[in-house]
Amino acid sequence: MKKTLSILSTASVGILMLPLTAVAEGTSPWLPAPGQLALGIGHTQQTADTTYIGEQKLSVSAITGGLADEYVVDTTSIQLSYGISDSLSLDAALSYAEVDAGATDSDTGLADSVIGIQWRVADEYLNPNLPSVALRAAAIISGDYKSDRFAAIGKAANGVELAVIAGKQLSPIFSVWGEVGYQNRDSSVPDATYFNVNAGVSFTSTLSGSVGFSRKKYSGDLDIDDPEFTGEFAETREERYIIKVGLNYAFAENQGLSFNLGKATAGRNGVKDDRIVSVAYSYGFN
Repeated sequence: MKKTLSILSTASVGILMLPLTAVAEGTSPWLPAPGQLALGIGHTQQTADTTYIGEQKLSVSAITGGLADEYVVDTTSIQLSYGISDSLSLDAALSYAEVDAGATDSDTGLADSVIGIQWRVADEYLNPNLPSVALRAAAIISGDYKSDRFAAIGKAANGVELAVIAGKQLSPIFSVWGEVGYQNRDSSVPDATYFNVNAGVSFTSTLSGSVGFSRKKYSGDLDIDDPEFTGEFAETREERYIIKVGLNYAFAENQGLSFNLGKATAGRNGVKDDRIVSVAYSYGFN
């Protein structure tokens, strides 16, 4: 593939591959160069003082009986990606997370790990009339956390993910990309569908910004406040809608830093993240 993306754009895309939370989704259609290994290290803090019981919003204080005022989740992630060829890449992510909600609902442990493969089926630099399009498959490996709690680190179930990712460099300054995906997990966890859309702009040769929106929805019709609910939070119909903005700084030609802010705008049967703060560092081995 002809590499017409700027150094800044390449670094920004690599950084944005780091998930805001310990989930598989959140990649881009632009792959690493053949033989290139990239390392990303990121930390995310999610803070919430409200929750959704079904569609009803309640304070964390009400949920915990006044023993905690907010949920705080800290996640540290390490991600590797490797370009096998012009159209094929591998990636892997490992995360450790801590949930702090006082003595009522706290936990620490290895979060879900992700191993994925991505195949680009259309290249905008070979055919300018088309966007870059990639197909992705990933394995989700459950971590060692406890799941019998409202503020669990994850779903505590292995799974697979399939996704279609597309993007286009509209000009040397503007780019857009998005993803539509499906996740299937075991242990009676409902299937999930999700999408995200993003836009980026290069302010200078080393500084860029981005905005994005994502939605994830688990199938099924079980709410936490239903009479049929037995305490298995991972089996509920959970929904999350998130907006985010970010800044990315590239330096030394193969390194980058990013800072992202996010916020949940709506949801169902889960914590409403009032603030999501993420910082990341990426390094490309030449």
